Amino acid sequence: MAVSMAWLLYTGAPSPASASPDWPMCVSDHVQVIDAPVRVASPWSSAMCGRYLAPIALVDPAPLSERAVEAYRAASDHIAEARYEEARLELDLAYEGLPRVRDYIALRKARLELLRGNHKQALAFFSEAAVSEHDAVRLEATLGYALAALRADQPGAEETLHNLLWTYPSVPGRAGLLYEYAQSLVRQGRTADGAQALHEVRVKHPGAAEAPRATRELERMAAAGLGTPALTDEERVTIARTLIRTGPLDRAKIEVLALIERDLAPDLAAKVHYLAGRLARYEGRWEEAETYLRTAQQLPVTDLGVAREIEDRADDMAEAAKARHQETARASLDKLRGNRSLSAITSGKLRDMVEIASPAGLKDEVDDILVTLAARDGVPSGVLFDATMAAVGTGSEGLVIVSLDHIVTRGSARYRAASLYHLGRAHERAGRSAEASTFYARAAAEGDPYYALWALNGLERLRREPSAIESPEGFAELDPDGLPHPPQITDAELADELEALAVRYSGAYPWLGRAADLLRMDERDAATAELFESYLQWRDALGKPAARAGLDSVARAAARVRDPLDPETRDARTSLTDDARATLSEIATALGDCGTAGGFAGPSYIETLPRAYEWLVVPAANRYGLDPNLLLAVMRVESAYQKHIVSYAGAVGLMQIMPRTGQLIAHAVGHEDFSPADLLDPKTNLEFAAWYLTSLIRRFDGRLPLAIAAYNGGPHNVRRWMQQSPDDTPVDVLLERIPFTQTHRYVRKVLVHYEAYRKQQSLPAPRLSTTLPPQRVDAVSF
Repeated sequence: MAVSMAWLLYTGAPSPASASPDWPMCVSDHVQVIDAPVRVASPWSSAMCGRYLAPIALVDPAPLSERAVEAYRAASDHIAEARYEEARLELDLAYEGLPRVRDYIALRKARLELLRGNHKQALAFFSEAAVSEHDAVRLEATLGYALAALRADQPGAEETLHNLLWTYPSVPGRAGLLYEYAQSLVRQGRTADGAQALHEVRVKHPGAAEAPRATRELERMAAAGLGTPALTDEERVTIARTLIRTGPLDRAKIEVLALIERDLAPDLAAKVHYLAGRLARYEGRWEEAETYLRTAQQLPVTDLGVAREIEDRADDMAEAAKARHQETARASLDKLRGNRSLSAITSGKLRDMVEIASPAGLKDEVDDILVTLAARDGVPSGVLFDATMAAVGTGSEGLVIVSLDHIVTRGSARYRAASLYHLGRAHERAGRSAEASTFYARAAAEGDPYYALWALNGLERLRREPSAIESPEGFAELDPDGLPHPPQITDAELADELEALAVRYSGAYPWLGRAADLLRMDERDAATAELFESYLQWRDALGKPAARAGLDSVARAAARVRDPLDPETRDARTSLTDDARATLSEIATALGDCGTAGGFAGPSYIETLPRAYEWLVVPAANRYGLDPNLLLAVMRVESAYQKHIVSYAGAVGLMQIMPRTGQLIAHAVGHEDFSPADLLDPKTNLEFAAWYLTSLIRRFDGRLPLAIAAYNGGPHNVRRWMQQSPDDTPVDVLLERIPFTQTHRYVRKVLVHYEAYRKQQSLPAPRLSTTLPPQRVDAVSF
């Protein structure tokens, strides 16, 4: 139920057929009688009000609630046909007959009045919706109220906007609201203030659709002889920095390069070179990144925090750029070793020395360290395994085998499957197929699904030529069985089941009754949002950590504000029985909301790997030639199928897309007027994820594990790990060396779930290449 700011912001023109906005069309328009029963006669009755003010019971025996549902559905049809007056009349009846969702209908009426240009009436309805039981409705109403107040040039609109932006720092459509504010100022004759507001839009939101509009407005004002602010050098730097964060990145590069050529004050020049270094780092241009950052370091910077950040980034880029330089590596090794023999150095330090020597190709040094570690008693299996993985590609294969044998013979369960698999790989690289086959079979039998997958790939390579089995990983032919359909169960049946629960838990869970009404109104998405809210409230009553979810969390960039529960309410909510939760899970499943179903049912439901949102997954995957099972696997790991969820880092929705990444994808695919709230829509979220995963797979030459790692840890980080590894490092070994614990685990989980989803369709295990792609500049860089 995410707000569509594009709809709100750009549909302000009144219909030419609209009635006077200053005179009530019907009894429910009149503020003194808006809550009057529908049967009451009124001096404001008119032909326009028609049957709704007549004694309804005498002419229509159907219950009011049924006629209200029909009226709401009719209103939707009228709005689609631009028959706004008829739509408003139908919504009046729906409002009277569906009291549990009056806030939702009031929001619909407010949007309709905004569409018709009746801003004052819209304000009244937005005010009513702003006290909703549901936080998404409250926030959408608050946004709409601010917009209507600006369009009505209402006194106090500026304060309303200020309070909104302070409360919701990441509010969807922020640039649009600021643009509306500027337009309001101009209409009120406050031209200078309006020009300044337009100027702030183009400076602080240069990637937004409103920025070029603001620029054109300023140009027209300047041509008319009105004073307009000129861009300062500091503002130009702000624009460049913001474009790097929000895109489009091609424009960011243009702005940064232009600023480098400009004669800037030292502080600003340092910031610009720092920005150029960031762009070069994103693209994997390590030496160029270091050059820019060292230049920034040499310029005088008064801000100590900025100076420290520049220095840290410069040192970091130097480490990446020079990872393969032998002189640099030898100097680092000498510093670690000092005058000591290798036998006098701790095992942890020896591991660090392998990680320095191996990327630089220092084979003798790597071999000496492996010999020392293998001869030493009591080396922790983890240290020995990490050192061995770091040595692959530079050290002798025989010493790699010896080290892994040491781990296997210890009987340690933690590294046993990994060591058995990599023993198979080492023997395969050494050309000993029989030994490799034995170790692959042992690894597959260990019960670790991740290493079993890689071992099966190894056995397949030994049976056939690698070129015969390697194919673009993660891609698939168009689904020959056609497109899956959403659940076909009728909403009326589900609404009746919900109604029984709503009666039983009326005081504790008002969202259940609201969901029942919304289902009858054909508002499935809104109904599932109410069910999810019930789930969150149940969790909260149990004392579980408050989940970040929904539009409110997106707009706040923080957890939702939760009111403390009184003991009576807490007891009522915790009384939700197992049977009730099972029923709610079944209803959510029938509605296609596997996330809420899993929330109520527990982990056992998620472990079945439901094919959630498959009617959206398959078309999104087909558009890019992607295997739908890959999208399902990523969804399982990212969100456990919860479309409303927001991570603590700010990632949104089913595929947990970060707002910045979403904005950059939107620029790439031409999604106009994007806001992070759009990512709460499963269709948009899956479409963006399918595009991004396809882009990552192609950028890493079809190496699916690297693309998965990039999806979680960032493509520039994956390229850096490649840069800091020997040229001959295999993909499976690089994955062992991922320094981000979360990304290290993430790749394993996605690959395992990907194989499991393919098994559901009797498809073979994914085919995975072991050779790293060549390093190159990544022009996409996100």
